[in-house]
Amino acid sequence: MLNNKPTQAEQAVHTEAEQHSCEQYVESDAATLDPPPNEGATDPAKEFPAHTRYAVVASCFMMQALACGTIHAWGIQQEYLAAHNFAGNESKIKTLSYIGTLMYFSQYLWGMLAGWMADVWSYRKVCFIGVVFLAIGPLVASFCNQPWQYCLTQGILFGLGAGLVFNPTSTAPARWFTTRRGLATGITVAGVGVGGLVIAPLTEFLVQNVGVPWSQRIAAIYLFVLGSISCYFVRVPFQDKTRTLNNFDWSAFRDRRFAVHALMVSFVTAAYLVPYTYLPQFWTSKGISSKTASVLIAIANVSSAVGRLAMGFSADSIGVLNSLVLSLAISTVAALLIWPFATSIGAGLVMGIFYGFAAGGYWTLLPLAAAKLFGVDKLASYTGIFYSLSAVSAWLGNPVAGAILANPGHGTNYIGMIVYIGVLWAVALVFATINRRSYSHRIFVKE
Repeated sequence: MLNNKPTQAEQAVHTEAEQHSCEQYVESDAATLDPPPNEGATDPAKEFPAHTRYAVVASCFMMQALACGTIHAWGIQQEYLAAHNFAGNESKIKTLSYIGTLMYFSQYLWGMLAGWMADVWSYRKVCFIGVVFLAIGPLVASFCNQPWQYCLTQGILFGLGAGLVFNPTSTAPARWFTTRRGLATGITVAGVGVGGLVIAPLTEFLVQNVGVPWSQRIAAIYLFVLGSISCYFVRVPFQDKTRTLNNFDWSAFRDRRFAVHALMVSFVTAAYLVPYTYLPQFWTSKGISSKTASVLIAIANVSSAVGRLAMGFSADSIGVLNSLVLSLAISTVAALLIWPFATSIGAGLVMGIFYGFAAGGYWTLLPLAAAKLFGVDKLASYTGIFYSLSAVSAWLGNPVAGAILANPGHGTNYIGMIVYIGVLWAVALVFATINRRSYSHRIFVKE
């Protein structure tokens, strides 16, 4: 197995080159002109007040909550539209059902563009452009009356905004921390779960009291106001002025570890949402009430937020790659060994807690693993490539699972779909293990 670590001589030359090339770095929305001479040993934000880095984490948390929380809350508006505006029209209801997947797909599709622009131009400005689209999407959707119009506005426009916001805010905190990088990233991506817990009931209240159009207009207002305020604090300690929009770095595609990591991300993305989509249906088919199934999914979402924090702490304690392998292993066990037997409330609770915790924690570890494998200087660009490459997986995951479910047993036999999800997690685990072993074959080593 290849060892990609530089020798001591190479490290010395690299460090000396960095110390004599500070003129390569420009402020833009960054906090300083000068990069740290050795990021692995130096805190990149040590020259700045502590509140600067904490403001970055808080603002990124808010942006993730706004973007992803709104995606999670779309189902409430979709259900109301299907029951009232398009009742009895199966073709329109089916078109409406694609919007959630379209938002999810668009969020990943634009990751490469967002990361590239953030690294070479400005984290803050990319996020602000994203916020504009986040607000325009639901605002224009509030005047729509056909499902295809919702696809263009709520699906594509809002999805573009979510994509421009998600990648920069996922990676910016990692640029400000070294020893607590995992915890900072964990707090940031926990905004996804917290946003869902806050925005979903808010959307439910607005839909029931003022209707879907005005709920979307109100959402556009708070998305723009809160998002714009948060954008101001999104920045990184330094940026390289020698990199421009015209010289994208393709060298990563020649790195074997990059290819392995990209494959891992694709398999996880295909598997991740399927349990959240089909577990309520699975539980009701086993005699559990729909209300109880909703509570179990809510518990899984809470566990996901906890897992994002815990896996960040784990990354700081036992290593990023070790934590990534652990997260994928628990997800695999939950899918293959717990889900088939989660036919009671107690077993369903165990499934929700374990899967939510481990699968949610993965999203903390994804940018951290990229920083470990490829460095933080181009973190947004590389993480964005992973997101964009996995966009197809995001689009195919649920439909493939639904097709498997619809074939044997006419929607009542879930074993085939469960095996499909378990295999996706297991293959992702294999790829994560390969990259972990590229650093060391020893088990009890912090990597």
